[in-house]
Amino acid sequence: MMPKGVPVATVAIQNATNAGLLAIRILGSTDSYLQEKICQYQIDMKETVLKKAEKLETGGWKAYLS
Repeated sequence: MMPKGVPVATVAIQNATNAGLLAIRILGSTDSYLQEKICQYQIDMKETVLKKAEKLETGGWKAYLS
């Protein structure tokens, strides 16, 4: 447990993707290029998730996994 005023960011072991995303968010706070890239990544991820959700909803889980 950290004392008051010390922000803590945790990422799972063996999960370099989330650690990298966290690093880019931190660096992006002062770098507009990185900020732009992480925003675009979020938009792309949203579209990916929505497509997967639609596939699951329309075809069911068996079709989704095949």
